[in-house]
Parts: sequence; C-alpha cells; structure tokens
Amino acid sequence: MNFLEGLSGAVRSLRINKMRAALTMLGIVIGIAAVIAVVNIGLGGKAAIMQEMEKTGVNLFVLYVKAVGPGGPTDNDRFNSRDVDSLRRALPQIKYLVPASIEYAQLDVSQKRSSAVVVGTASEFAGLRRREVAKGRFFSAEDVISARRVVVIDQTLASDLFGAGNPLGQQVIIRNVPCRVIGVLAKDQSAFAQFDVGPQSSFAYMPWNTWTDVFQSERIDQLEGSTHRETELETVIAGAKKILNARHGTTDKYEAFNVQQLVQAANKITRILTAIIGVVAGISLLVGGIGIMNIMLVSVKERTREIGLRKAVGARENDILVQFLLEAVVLSFIGGLIGMALGVGSALFASHLLRWPPLLSGWAIALAVSFSIGVGLFFGFYPARQAAKLEPIAALRYE
Repeated sequence: MNFLEGLSGAVRSLRINKMRAALTMLGIVIGIAAVIAVVNIGLGGKAAIMQEMEKTGVNLFVLYVKAVGPGGPTDNDRFNSRDVDSLRRALPQIKYLVPASIEYAQLDVSQKRSSAVVVGTASEFAGLRRREVAKGRFFSAEDVISARRVVVIDQTLASDLFGAGNPLGQQVIIRNVPCRVIGVLAKDQSAFAQFDVGPQSSFAYMPWNTWTDVFQSERIDQLEGSTHRETELETVIAGAKKILNARHGTTDKYEAFNVQQLVQAANKITRILTAIIGVVAGISLLVGGIGIMNIMLVSVKERTREIGLRKAVGARENDILVQFLLEAVVLSFIGGLIGMALGVGSALFASHLLRWPPLLSGWAIALAVSFSIGVGLFFGFYPARQAAKLEPIAALRYE
C-alpha cells in the first residue's frame, strides 16, 4: 500500500463517521486556536506598548532623590539649578534636561475654584514630553528668565475654570498671585506621558522662576530629561547619578526612572499571562490527543474483522500500522487547520477591539499546526500498533 492509498483510505474512514471525528477533533481545535490566539494577541500587546513609548519617547528619564531616613531628603540632597547646568555640560548625550517643581494648589477665577498640580519647569518641557498646544503657546525661555507671571493649563483645568469660554488672556489666581493664561495643552494620548504622582488629574505649568516666586521656594523635586539616542540612556543615567552624588557629597542618594522600565514590567506580565494560558491550551491539546487515542482504539475494535480480512489477502503489519497512523494524523491535521483559522480570527478580532496592531506570528502558527500533527502521531501510534499486531485468524473470528 502506498502513501496516497493510505491517505485516501484514512479520509474515507473519517467521512463515514463524521460526527465522531468532529467531536474527537474538538480538543485539538480548541488547543491550537488558544495557542495561536494567545501568542498573536501577546505580540499585538507588545507592539501597542511600543507605540505608547513612541508617543512619549523611548529615551525619557526622570531623576529624583531617594527618600532615605525618617526625615526624607535634606536640603543638601535636593536638586538645584546648578545641577542642571553641570549635567548638561558633563553629558553631551543629553538632549533635554529640565527641572520640575511640583505643588498642589487652588486656582481661582472669579467665583470658580479648582485644584490642580502646579508644575514649575523650563521652556523645553513641552518638547521633552512631546506635548502639543491646542490653543495659544507654551512659555518661552524669555518667560522663564524674566519670571513672567504666565501659566499654561491642560484641557481638564480649562473646562473646570472657563467652561466653553476662551481661557487665553484670562487671569487665574494662584496663592494670591495673578497669572495670565497663555496656552492650553492638547489632551495627552500617551499612557506613559505623566510621570507626576497625585490624585489630581488637572495640571498647570508655569516658568520655574515664576513658580519659585509664587510658592516662595527654590525646591526642585525632580529632573526630567531625554537622550539623543535610546542606546545612550543607561550610560547617561549612570553618569548623572555619579555626578549628582559627587556634587552633593553623597553616596547612592539619587535614583532614576525611565519608560523602558515600564515596558519591561509590561512585557514580563505579558509573558507570564501568555505562559499560563499556553499551559491551559497545552492541557486542551493533551485532552484532544487522548480523545484521538480513545477513538482510534474504538475504531480498531470495530474494524477487527476488516483488519483480519486485509491481512488474509496479503496486507502486511506495516500497511495496517500506516493506515491507522494516517487516520490519526489526518484527524489532528484537520483539527489543527480549523484551530489555526479560529486562532488567527480571534487574534485579529481582539486587536480590532483593543485597537492594537494586528500582528500575526508565522512561527507560532507553523509550530501549532506541526504540534497538532505530532499529537496525532504520538497518540495514534498505540492504537495503530494494536491493529497491526492482530492475528488474521483471530481477527476473522472476532464478533
């Protein structure tokens, strides 16, 4: 018996028992579909994370003082404006470096009041955070040097204080100091763009020199920066911490946070979830394989006389073995193809709902289908061998 004859016989045998074959394939279909869907959804999630990184900048970092000891950082530990100049001179890989002083305050306009996070920073802040201005402009370097009493607010704060009115040119009172609104930032679409911590969702930004006048403090809470290239990020962070410790006479007093840490954490979670669901899918494939073995054993019993007859007219053990193996492989292969179609469709549907890039992994699809064939061979071998070992006389007498 050649391969094509065996394959034709296997397909014919499965067509005779359509319902049984379909139920047998169910475990394989579910397992393969789950594996392909999980892998491709995971890849889409990683691509979505990378897109969010691009919105903020993959080379963005934040330097801050470690809160060591019961009293927290001392005045000597805190950043100052000279630190910014020193880091810029010593580390030419730095593209942007700006101070960020943060304070919670009430903003008053006429009879309206709203709480916000008021950030004092430099004119490069908008470029660093890749923030677009919806109305007006961001403050300039001249505004910072001259300590002009101007403020840029986000859309949430603009809506709270001015409703549908135009906020440009209006005055807001911050700590009894009137400041003129010169710009409104566009809504931030990035999931990673806000490094500021706090319960408020409204933000106001003013020149750092103005912030020091309004809040009567030269405190700098953090330094935000970016490098020209992503590959320079770790080098710059290590160099910045070393320079800051040397300038302030401290050891290991400064820490850094960067966007890549978020991505690494997200990728780790994605890998764990993918592994867990992959194990579940593997169990489903195992159950499907056991189902194939059981059905093939039943098939051997049902076709005992047929096997005896074939052996009586000259069929060899290898012919019987190949015939039943091919039936198991065809069963698992068809189940694999159906599972592949369902898995790819599920992944594309999920990416559409979640608005993720529709990424498909060719190696995952090929591996899943190959694995399904392997399941058929592994779990089909024992029933096929049992069929091949039947004695012709005993098989012909079987009732």
